[in-house]
Amino acid sequence: MLKRKMCGRFYIDDETAREIEKIARKIDAKIAKTGDVHPSEPALILRADHESTVAEVLKWGYTAAGKNTLIFNARTETVRERPMFRYDFETRRCLVPACKFYEWKDIGARKKEKYEFFVPDEVLYLAGIYHKDPAGDRFAILTREAEGCMTGIHNRMPLILRREDMDAWLFSEAEAKELLERHFEQLQRVKSEGEVYRQMRLF
Repeated sequence: MLKRKMCGRFYIDDETAREIEKIARKIDAKIAKTGDVHPSEPALILRADHESTVAEVLKWGYTAAGKNTLIFNARTETVRERPMFRYDFETRRCLVPACKFYEWKDIGARKKEKYEFFVPDEVLYLAGIYHKDPAGDRFAILTREAEGCMTGIHNRMPLILRREDMDAWLFSEAEAKELLERHFEQLQRVKSEGEVYRQMRLF
């Protein structure tokens, strides 16, 4: 079972991977997924390692003890308060590079339209946190109230940071707190043709 449906899929291409190589001192030897990345799948994240930025492959989504759930988003408004996320925000922040992410707009009659969100020729840095797990470390993407071109599609959107915010987010808790309020005006959207689908009825 998955919880928190925004942001539920992002995309990594070869150009994004090359951008990670320019930034990170060390690239994790494991192979990360490219193309569409879904919750529970592995993806490259950027994190702090002492005074350096490194890339590592982690699975997307926290597991909840004793429950058959996967929590893959954390709200910026409560990430500093909720016991599941508080310590990770203080000590284990990360960035999830992607060239675009997706969201679906409810158009009624159990139908939804798919939209892509991106900045042309740029990498998006989705703010996240990661968690130490005996079965393998996992990350979650932070979300905030929707703004700009996300308005009218969904009420939430990922917290997107600029490349110049990278060190502040990864290395300074005080500056990271301020970045929880960061606005991102450059985002654009396009409707994915042929991506209207009918929701399955759940009983």
